[in-house]
Amino acid sequence: MNAGRPANTQARGRKRRDALLGAARQLLAERESDQITLVDVAARAGIPKSSAYHFYADVLELYNELVTVLDAELQQAIVRPIGPVEGWEALIGVVFDRAALFFAEHPAAQQLMLASQTPPAVKRSSRRADIKTSGLIEQHIDAQFVMPDIPDRSRIFFHAVEAADLMFGLSLFQYGALKPVMVEEAKKMSCAYLGLYIPRFLPRR
Repeated sequence: MNAGRPANTQARGRKRRDALLGAARQLLAERESDQITLVDVAARAGIPKSSAYHFYADVLELYNELVTVLDAELQQAIVRPIGPVEGWEALIGVVFDRAALFFAEHPAAQQLMLASQTPPAVKRSSRRADIKTSGLIEQHIDAQFVMPDIPDRSRIFFHAVEAADLMFGLSLFQYGALKPVMVEEAKKMSCAYLGLYIPRFLPRR
């Protein structure tokens, strides 16, 4: 008779978690991450604070879940097919332009994935996600070009992504926004680093 109750409870719980995550996105577009509390998020979501604490011990725990969601969304933007390009550096440019557009459209992602005040635990979570992100870029290049046999190639692509993150973060620090000139600097830095291992001209598949 009560078989449907657990499912209903789970659905209600998922709805409340989604509401809290959505409210956190809104607040991160308005304030610095260290100026937001879980009580603030609960109030914005219209959820009792006792319910919010049922799901998250504190706002940091909520940020950890939110950054996982945001990283997955960024990866969905990056993984989309890319048509033929002139060279692997141009392909890197397409990917970084996609990333820049994503960050421009998602202030919460800027705060939790790039900003200098990002809590260390959240930053570590996003760094781990960058391993997958760098793998997607590697796959894009590998799909169009024949790359040389490079030992520990995945690590090199991961470092290239971290270099881009640094330039994106510096843009936020210096200008308070992700400026096109800094996106171009990110491309140059990452391509210069990858160029130490990958010839500029690669044979096509």
